[in-house]
Amino acid sequence: MDLPLWLQSNSPLEPCPSKLKQSNFIQKTLQGIIGILRESVYSEEIALRAGFLQAMDPRIKLLAVFSLLITVNLLRHLPLLWGVYLVILIFAALSKVPTRFLIQRVWLVIPLFTGIMVLPALFNWVRPGDPLWIIWTFSTPPHLGPIHFPRELILTRQGFWGALLLISRVGVSVTLAVLLTLTTRWNNLLRALRTFFVPKIFIVTLEMTYRYIFVLITLLEDMFLARKARDSGHSSGAEQRRFVGSSIATLFGKSLKMSEDVYTSMIARGYTGEIYTLQRFQMRWMDVFSIGISLMLSLSFYAADKVLGG
Repeated sequence: MDLPLWLQSNSPLEPCPSKLKQSNFIQKTLQGIIGILRESVYSEEIALRAGFLQAMDPRIKLLAVFSLLITVNLLRHLPLLWGVYLVILIFAALSKVPTRFLIQRVWLVIPLFTGIMVLPALFNWVRPGDPLWIIWTFSTPPHLGPIHFPRELILTRQGFWGALLLISRVGVSVTLAVLLTLTTRWNNLLRALRTFFVPKIFIVTLEMTYRYIFVLITLLEDMFLARKARDSGHSSGAEQRRFVGSSIATLFGKSLKMSEDVYTSMIARGYTGEIYTLQRFQMRWMDVFSIGISLMLSLSFYAADKVLGG
């Protein structure tokens, strides 16, 4: 039997032409889902490392972070805020948390969202102050209905430093929270919250969300993978977006039914909202020393802020 001409040819095969526009929409969604799962596994792996914060009693760790959070949001001077941030990075290094990973996880997001909120306060139309940069001068004073604005749109010194202070506070606070979650296993963190009399309904919501969000993500990954296997890359971008929309609706219905079934089965097995773990909390002298150091740092930074005044 003679071989077909396309098999006898030495030239590489060319893909069949398609009138439909190729799209990587499903592929990108799958990559995002896999990235979420990979990051969650990596975070759990950090919590299991033999580091300084990992060895602390979760209750003491939660109390120390809470005291530092209060101090950070009371500070009014940027050098002191960044001094606290430097201390956080030192503790992160002692806890074997990659510094680059911690910085990227916080500072790639915080300036964007916080900056959008504080953007209007930069200008004299919202917050009058000393001019730092005259952006534009209008020929006539602009107005919006009965509201009249100055002729000059100015970036004020007070607005700029106030925005920078707010972004720094939010960034340092989020870094503290991220470091706490990276170095503490989720069940231990929830149990520590119950020690400080956090309501059960809040704990149950957090526990169910964290536990079953990965089940739903895995289900979503299976749906997109099955679609990709049947699609062969020949559907248009509009068709893929319609599939994503219908998948969201389907996933919402499944998650609602799953939450009711799971909660009913947990109640039937005697669940009361309390968190039980195999690891028993035991306070050691090192924990007492650590909470003393954190309280001393908090008071020292607050006292220095009062001395600097302003």
